[in-house]
Amino acid sequence: MRKFVGTARLEHGADVALFVTTCRAFTKDALGLALRQDIVALHRDLVGSWVEGAHLETLIPLNGSGGDTRRRPSA
Repeated sequence: MRKFVGTARLEHGADVALFVTTCRAFTKDALGLALRQDIVALHRDLVGSWVEGAHLETLIPLNGSGGDTRRRPSA
């Protein structure tokens, strides 16, 4: 996550920095860093929704949650 945060916007010019994981969950540290740095941390459970046609704009509010908002740390 640190490498991604450091390169997504500065090196690659991303307007929306989207980090997708295929593991069960982001670590607490990785998710905290992503949320602090305005990185969209898309959990693998939401990738299927995106592939099936859900607009990214509808998934961004679920940032880091994997569809379960109880997993999102408080800011």
